[in-house]
Amino acid sequence: MANPSKPSSSEKPPTPATSYRGLGIFWTVVIALLGGGAAALQMLGPPGHGAAPPIAFPADRATAASGPHTIPQADVTLEEPAPDFPGRNLPIIGAGNRAPAIAYAAAFDANDKHPRVALIIAGVGLDQDQTLHVLRDLPPAIDVAFSAYMPESLEEQFAAAARKTGHECLQSIPMEPSGYPLTEEGARELLTGADGEQNRQDLEWALSRMPACIGATGASDGMMGERFAQTGEGFADVLSETAKRGLLYLDPRTGAPALATSGNQNVRVADMAVDQSPNPEQPVTADMIDQRLAALERLATERGKAIGLAGPPKPVMLERIAVWANGLAARGVTLVPLTAIPGPPPPPSDDN
Repeated sequence: MANPSKPSSSEKPPTPATSYRGLGIFWTVVIALLGGGAAALQMLGPPGHGAAPPIAFPADRATAASGPHTIPQADVTLEEPAPDFPGRNLPIIGAGNRAPAIAYAAAFDANDKHPRVALIIAGVGLDQDQTLHVLRDLPPAIDVAFSAYMPESLEEQFAAAARKTGHECLQSIPMEPSGYPLTEEGARELLTGADGEQNRQDLEWALSRMPACIGATGASDGMMGERFAQTGEGFADVLSETAKRGLLYLDPRTGAPALATSGNQNVRVADMAVDQSPNPEQPVTADMIDQRLAALERLATERGKAIGLAGPPKPVMLERIAVWANGLAARGVTLVPLTAIPGPPPPPSDDN
C-alpha cells in the first residue's frame, strides 16, 4: 500500500506556479459571481415593503355582544419592551397570530344586517373633564384616539376607564400637517425633512404611549398629518410598522381614494369629519354638527358602512353626538366599533 503521506510515482507534487494559477482561477470565479449578483440586485432595486397579511377577525365575535361591554386588560404576551424608551412597551402579534386589533376589539352583533356606522373621537386625553365625559357618557361603540401628548400621570386612569366602559382605543401618531411650520404637531411629530431613524424613534414613542389599542391614526389633536402622509417612503414605513404589530390604521384624510396603501386590508379611511367648519374663521355650531352627522348616516345607508371622525372633544360636539347616536337604531342604522367595519377588498390575484 502506498504511503498516504507521500505522492505516488504517477503524481507530481504541486509547484508554486500551479498553486498560484489555481488560486487565480478561484478568485476570478468568485469575483465574477459577486459581480453578477451585484448587477442582478441593481436591476431588481431595493427591497420593498412586504404587504402585511390582513388581520382576520373571528366570525364568532357576536357571542360577546350581549355580555358586558368591557375591553380586556393589556396582555403582556402582546407586548415587547420599547428599546429606546425604558419602561415602555410596544404592541406585537402574539402566538397563534393573535393581533392586538383582535384581542382588544369591542363586541358587536355580527348578525346585525343593518347599515353600519363607526365614529372615532380623536384628541382624547388632553382635557381631563372632556375625556371622562367621552368615556363615561357616550355609547361604548364609539372609539377614542388618545393624544400622544396626554399627561403621563393620566394614562393609567384613562386606559382603565376606556376598558371598563368598552371603548376601543387607538393611538394617535403626530405627523407633519399641511400647514407646517405655521401649524405643527409638537416635538415628536414625524416630519418629511427628518431622517428615517428619527422618524422611526418618534413613531415607536407614539406607539408605546397607550396599552391595549386596536390601532393607530394620523388624526392628532385636531390635525390630520396630511403633508407627511403624502410622502411615499415615510408613510409606507408607518403603515408597515402598524400592520407588522397587528394594528389597524385609520387614515383621517377623509375619503382619500388615492391612499398610498391600495390593497392594504389593515387600513380604514375616514369618510367624514363631523365637527369641521367649512370656514376656518367660523366656529363650529350645533347645526353644522347635526348636518354632518345626518350626512354620515345617509352615507352608511347608501353604502352599507361609513366612518366618521371628530375631535378634540368639546361640549357642544359631544352633546350632538350623544343625541344622534341614541336615535340611530330607531332609524335602522347600527353604531359599531371601528373593528366591525370591513377593510378594502383584497387586490386581484395574478391568475385573474
